Amino acid sequence: MNSTQWLLLAALVVCIFWMVGAHNRIVGLRAVIVDAWAQVDALLGERGQVIHALADVLWDLWPTGRGAVDALRSAQVQLQVGANAVRARPARAAAAASLATAEAALNATVARVLNQVEADPALHAQESVATQMLALFAFSPRLIEARQRFNQAGMAYNEAIGQFPTRLLAPVFRFEAAGTL
Repeated sequence: MNSTQWLLLAALVVCIFWMVGAHNRIVGLRAVIVDAWAQVDALLGERGQVIHALADVLWDLWPTGRGAVDALRSAQVQLQVGANAVRARPARAAAAASLATAEAALNATVARVLNQVEADPALHAQESVATQMLALFAFSPRLIEARQRFNQAGMAYNEAIGQFPTRLLAPVFRFEAAGTL
């Protein structure tokens, strides 16, 4: 082998090591997204249980508001559908967008139901309703923090796959941009 062939071989070896390192870095960043999603998913599940309990309590105590309770349950089901999509592929932007839409719809429905409950003094005075409402309010700061971790992990991943020369590998290994919540 002459010196040109040795140089080409050395360049090829360096490129292969770089590709393996870049691939491993992206896979590691995707694993961080999965870990961050696990925290969000656990909180969404716990909050779903509280919403279910609140809906059950309201169903029994608020016969005139059963339409609102049904809307609350329906919004929670839609959120679960979105969460299942993200659970299957946490780094997929379309799944995160679907979940964010379902989350916004659920939050609007929860706000509407809670405003109606607060407008009814007899219903608002019920200890079981107050307990469930307080439990529901306790999830907000924890969910915000978990979503921030998920979004930061997604942004770090997106930044990594967008940097040159790693950007050249993204289509080869089918690395797609991650979504945010």
